[in-house]
Amino acid sequence: MKKRNGKLKISLLLMIICTVILSSCASKPETYEIPVFDIMEEKFTTMEVEKQDIHDWDKIKLSLKTTSGTTFSFNYPEYEKCTLYVNEPGTSVKKGDVLGVITDKDLEYDLRLKQEDLELKELLYAELYNKYLATNEGYYDMQLALLDVEQAQYNYNKAVEKMDTLKFKSPIDGIVEKVVETYKQMNDSYNNPYKVYTVTYTYVIENYLLDISVADSGSEAFQKLGLKPDDTYQIYDSSNNTYNVRITRIYTSSSYNSFLRRTVRNTVITVEFIKEEGVDYANVVKYALYYNLTLKQLNNVIVIPKNLVVKTSSGEYYTYVLENNKKTIRYLTLGTEVLNSTSYVVLSGLSENDLIITGSVME
Repeated sequence: MKKRNGKLKISLLLMIICTVILSSCASKPETYEIPVFDIMEEKFTTMEVEKQDIHDWDKIKLSLKTTSGTTFSFNYPEYEKCTLYVNEPGTSVKKGDVLGVITDKDLEYDLRLKQEDLELKELLYAELYNKYLATNEGYYDMQLALLDVEQAQYNYNKAVEKMDTLKFKSPIDGIVEKVVETYKQMNDSYNNPYKVYTVTYTYVIENYLLDISVADSGSEAFQKLGLKPDDTYQIYDSSNNTYNVRITRIYTSSSYNSFLRRTVRNTVITVEFIKEEGVDYANVVKYALYYNLTLKQLNNVIVIPKNLVVKTSSGEYYTYVLENNKKTIRYLTLGTEVLNSTSYVVLSGLSENDLIITGSVME
């Protein structure tokens, strides 16, 4: 019995020793930290809505139309006589002044015949008028005589027009700097030689003409200004010196643009200086000159940049605003384009102090 108990104690002791040994060999448990993730939040940049005054304008560079040294010339053959009314240097001329006239005997004779015929027909009508004035007779005779007068007047006017083609007129205002007459040898249909004379006038410009070319986008705006020939306004140079000018001519042309699929209109306004004492206009025109064309002028309006507007497939427009710290869609009613077509006028959908979302970042 004692022997048996001893074996049991020895077995228990061995089990305890093995347990201790195994426990010392076992790896110790490792501890881990549970990661905590930060939730990112979208932060918005905004633009506060304010009412403003809009003045859209286009800066247009003028082009010089006439310069000192402008020449004008005309030709005539030696078998026609030409009388020069202006042949002295230093002579001041206006646009339309007759510089010279070619003498044509046949046209002069024809004009004289037409004039005599007109005078005769007028005399006959006057006699019939006085004859039948106090009676009810002669109506048809008077009507026929009146038709004869009208036809004679028409023939006379046509003859005058032909004679007018023989007059060479100054195309511009200026001072004649020099007059030069040259010729070259020509041959007629029978190979007979003859001379053709050329008279050339060189001008010193009394005034300068400049063109303002307004493209299609500005033509409508210019028309709304209601400017007309003889109206005045101002142009300026790169140093912001201003000069008063007068409109001499307005020319508008229209053409169909197949790319845009619509008619486009271009306007050219010709102006001349209103001269002021002490200004060297010959020097002024050497440098760039500009004109500011007002395209649109609106007061107290709300505008939104085009890049902040979204168009839906159904044709509606909207933008995003920050409302109660939340990104919210706001539908808009838009008006005309302004600020050189970079923005819209907002007719409804935005109010002052609204915050339009311009961008966002995640933080």
